[in-house]
Amino acid sequence: MSELPKELKCYFRHCQSLQRLLRDTNSSLDDINDLFQLGRDVKRELLICDALEVLSRNVKKIPNLIVFGQSCHAKALFVNRLLQQVVLPYFSNQWRHITFMYGPTKSIYLTLEHEIEIVEKLNAHQDSSWVTIPEEDLKRNDTENLLDHCPSVEVVLKNKILKENFNISIPPDCQLEQLVEIISNRIEKVLPVIVYVVSEDTLSDANIQEIRKLKDIYSVPFLFVSVSSGTRVAEAMLADSTESLTESEKHLVESQRSENHLHSLREQLTRLGFLNSNQEKESDKILRKKSFCMECSLDNAVMCYKSINKDFVPFIKDLLKSKVLQMAKSISEIHNSCLKKFILCAFDMAREIQITPRRILYAQEIELKMYKDLMKITTEEQEKIMNIIQKNLQDMKSNVAEVLEGYNSSNTGQLQVSPKVATMEIQQLVLQRLRTAVATQLVQSVGCLQESFTGTLQRCLESLEKNCHDLENNLSASDAVKQIIHAAYNVDLKTPTSFSIIHNFMDRLRKLLGSLTSPWSSNSQFQCTLQWQLQVVTNIIDSLSASKLAKTISTQFQEHVKSSHETFLSAMRSLDNQLSGHLEHTEEQRIAIRKKHAPKLAKLALESTSMCDLVRWGRPKLIREIGRGQYGVVSSCEPWGGVDPCAIKSVVPPDDRHWTDLAMEFYYTRTIPEHPRIVKLRGSVIDYTYGGGSSPAVLLIMERMPRDLYCGLKTGLSWIKRLRIAIDVIEGIRYLHSQGLVHRDIKLKNVLLDNEDRAKLTDFGFCIPEAMMSGSIVGTPVHMAPELHSRRYDSSVDVYAFGILFWYICAGKVRLPTQFDQFQNKEQLWSNVRKGIRPECLPHFNQACWNLMEQCWAAEPSERPLLGHVQPQLEQIYNNAKLEANQGKFPSCSPTGCYNYYKDQDFTNYSYMNIREY
Repeated sequence: MSELPKELKCYFRHCQSLQRLLRDTNSSLDDINDLFQLGRDVKRELLICDALEVLSRNVKKIPNLIVFGQSCHAKALFVNRLLQQVVLPYFSNQWRHITFMYGPTKSIYLTLEHEIEIVEKLNAHQDSSWVTIPEEDLKRNDTENLLDHCPSVEVVLKNKILKENFNISIPPDCQLEQLVEIISNRIEKVLPVIVYVVSEDTLSDANIQEIRKLKDIYSVPFLFVSVSSGTRVAEAMLADSTESLTESEKHLVESQRSENHLHSLREQLTRLGFLNSNQEKESDKILRKKSFCMECSLDNAVMCYKSINKDFVPFIKDLLKSKVLQMAKSISEIHNSCLKKFILCAFDMAREIQITPRRILYAQEIELKMYKDLMKITTEEQEKIMNIIQKNLQDMKSNVAEVLEGYNSSNTGQLQVSPKVATMEIQQLVLQRLRTAVATQLVQSVGCLQESFTGTLQRCLESLEKNCHDLENNLSASDAVKQIIHAAYNVDLKTPTSFSIIHNFMDRLRKLLGSLTSPWSSNSQFQCTLQWQLQVVTNIIDSLSASKLAKTISTQFQEHVKSSHETFLSAMRSLDNQLSGHLEHTEEQRIAIRKKHAPKLAKLALESTSMCDLVRWGRPKLIREIGRGQYGVVSSCEPWGGVDPCAIKSVVPPDDRHWTDLAMEFYYTRTIPEHPRIVKLRGSVIDYTYGGGSSPAVLLIMERMPRDLYCGLKTGLSWIKRLRIAIDVIEGIRYLHSQGLVHRDIKLKNVLLDNEDRAKLTDFGFCIPEAMMSGSIVGTPVHMAPELHSRRYDSSVDVYAFGILFWYICAGKVRLPTQFDQFQNKEQLWSNVRKGIRPECLPHFNQACWNLMEQCWAAEPSERPLLGHVQPQLEQIYNNAKLEANQGKFPSCSPTGCYNYYKDQDFTNYSYMNIREY
């Protein structure tokens, strides 16, 4: 029992860490809200508000032992044995609610709701040396109602079990329907540790219903404890029945009775579903004990303990451990969910920053092409329009009577009307015929533009304008495009805002006709006869010129298209200015997410996930050091978390920047799904005691591999195996790229080999999504692509690094290429790499391998092949090498093939040193 305070301290220490993580999480999310400044609530959007509130409440709960049982007698037996003193009377009933708590001096009180002390003289107050609480102080009066402010008994004891605020609570005996209301108001602020004490051979129906009701109320495992009476009556009964037996025989009889009692009780609990039948074998091991404890959780998981004195604490330890693990997993899920959301948000921002200028350029190019096509139509279609007008004029002149079919014949020969009014009405008929013919031709000429341009163009402009909030009072670019189309072919005169070429043409034509004088026009009244109407139509047709009308229509067509085009350009300039400010703000947000908020959340995720691993598997035990790197020490360790063999990378971040880098590496590595060509990170533990607590160390646990590619090439690998390794590396890089990640440090040391010399990628310290890359110059100098120094690069840097790695694989050695070995420092190396210096072609390289290397390390990233093209080439080389080996030939790039090459060479002109190098 002396271990209980230690376990409680550990639990409270974990809770304090979780409270700190919750505070930091809320603070980080509030900072994110301030960053967006759009009235958004990130916690609401991510649906984690309720989860954070529940966690905040649960992490503040204090563990309390709550004892239920078949009777007050059974509960007294258990509590007295637990406290190692007879503090409760054995033969009593009708108890009030009893709470045991720790204090320096022994005392007892009556309280209401554990808050208001009742000033009442108790029997225990009369005897300060009391050991057992007087029965009168525990029992309820007949006037006390459990549901109406029933007094509770609080007992203060100086007992080591009650340390660390670990109270023992015994609810009162009550009716089943009262149980929920009595208990519910006492469990909000405590973490219940439920014990159900059984003293009989079987559970009664009332006991079974009570247990089921308790399972509905509490969501924690139960501990069933069977206790023997230990009373003088039971001892007397045992003595009477075994008076003639020896001591050993009496012990055997008692053990058999206890075994029968436990066996029948266990069978009943299993039958009722309170215990899992799969645990029967383990239960059989403890049937010989006088008492036992069994945990029964809601999912029927079972754990058995041998005795109360020895294994009661392990039950509490497991319960507290499960609660800490549950809370740590919940907050870890929140961290990882938020981090994933922010990284995806950074991807969206990067995509918006890249694609918005392209969309603007696309919209301008498409509109310009449409404008040029429309202007071209005005020139090409002018002759067609003239022919249409001329043909319609001839048709109308040859059949003048058809023109007058729409005229109101009721005016003929009856009404005295003004000749001017009659002339205007007839003009309308003529112009209507021309309007219909010309409009049909225009619609046919430019109707295809609606399908060819405006659909995609409109969607592009609308996607650009949705991020602009200052366009309400200005003409938008999408509206300007609609004006261009309307100016081109919309002839609907009913739309006030639309423009019609024919409408303007008719206005001009009316003015032209109005200036003409007719011999019959006078102020005197006349008869509007049919002959007069026919003569007017003929005169109007004769006065019209088809070429002038066509030219007028084309000119106005061009004027309005040009005007709409200029309106579009003005709207695009305004849109471009607004989007430039929007993109600047977006870039600021992306940088803030990438440099500040995502790393901060990644660090919190590292801490919460490491707590889960620590609680679940404990601290890993190191065996020996097996390697050192720039940022950590790699050691072998004992099996941990089901990983065997496993290795530990111990990293001590010297500052906050390294902490965030490590946290991001941990997140990316931990979230990479299982893949045979990737070394999986199995867990992490933060050692806060490292260096005396001044500089915590992060222990990253992963599967241990026998060696890396560097050691493999030094000790010698066959050409077939080396080609197989190259294919494995390509598969690993391709998988990372499929996850949106760039490794940025492909090299010999970061390729590990298993017992079958199959390769896996490791060390993701520089691994990062493309959207999160800031242009940092990272990697190993020999393998770094030239564009890395310009700080503008993409995933093709891994292709370049593979090209250099493939040179080592084909060379079969770890020595630097001669072209690189001549430089004194990395600055000289980088300078010459930018100028085009690459590793030399060794004589034993076959042409296919050399061509592949040159493609991969091309200076321009766009000229490097996709990995999907590299892998088939490697597989072809690999298959050819296997075929040559099966045919008894020595494949090129093999040591024997290299020997055969030099065997036939003339080295007369070579110096000794040159030959030695080869």
